Amino acid sequence: MTRTDVSSAVCFSSERFDYRSELPPEANAGNRFYGKDVAAFLAQQLSTAGLAADYLDEDWGWLVFSSRGAALEFDIAVYNLAEHGEGGRAGVGEWGLWIHAYERRKLLGLLTTRREVAVPQRLAAAIDDAIVAAGAAPRPWQDAP
Repeated sequence: MTRTDVSSAVCFSSERFDYRSELPPEANAGNRFYGKDVAAFLAQQLSTAGLAADYLDEDWGWLVFSSRGAALEFDIAVYNLAEHGEGGRAGVGEWGLWIHAYERRKLLGLLTTRREVAVPQRLAAAIDDAIVAAGAAPRPWQDAP
């Protein structure tokens, strides 16, 4: 995994996930991004590894996130790299994950704040394991957002 300040980014190549079919018009807030199956797979793999996760669509793509109240809070942006501009060509089985982790702290003992922290090794390892379970090899994503 590549570290950029506190976030991390990893990419992988896989034919397991859809990047060729016609996306329905209502897919991903009408923006029609590939990656729903990647997000679903990753959320399931992380949950199996003890990091309860879910996913949803955003206006820029797909987001995997920790379940509410989890001890380890995170979010993972899922990108199809052809759509992200990595090569700018349709039909590429290249995927990028941009990972953020957070911790909650009490401010002045009263207010709870959330700040970004370095991605814990446990989360990084679980993501790498999920990529391997998909039949791919994780590698640093050099041009991550």
